[in-house]
Amino acid sequence: MNLQQVIDTIAAKAGIDAAAAERAAGTILSVVQQEVDPSVSAQLFQKLPGAAELAAANAVNPAAGGFLSSLASSVLGTKAGVLAAGFTQLESSGLTVAQIESAAASILSYLKANAGADLAGKVAEALPGLAAKRS
Repeated sequence: MNLQQVIDTIAAKAGIDAAAAERAAGTILSVVQQEVDPSVSAQLFQKLPGAAELAAANAVNPAAGGFLSSLASSVLGTKAGVLAAGFTQLESSGLTVAQIESAAASILSYLKANAGADLAGKVAEALPGLAAKRS
């Protein structure tokens, strides 16, 4: 499975257009890139052609995440703020919680298929909310 195929899968499963699916994939990949241990992130993105560019094009800025992101950063640290900001960014683009969960499940499947179960497991450990519900 390549990156375009996962975007197509997100679009089909979540019932959204290709542009929204691409934004969702890029936002989730940006959260992964920022939240996961840097050495794991580097290994992961080496195995995912185009993923780093998609993450950069949809970069999550925890400072722009609003109250929820600010609160999460204050209470749980900057990384929690990234996750909250990513969720806010996805909701602001018009996605529902169910569509976000579907996109996250597709991204995790993509990571497992292309980067291996070990690296995908480290992502799931670092972002348990991302793996909480699988479609």
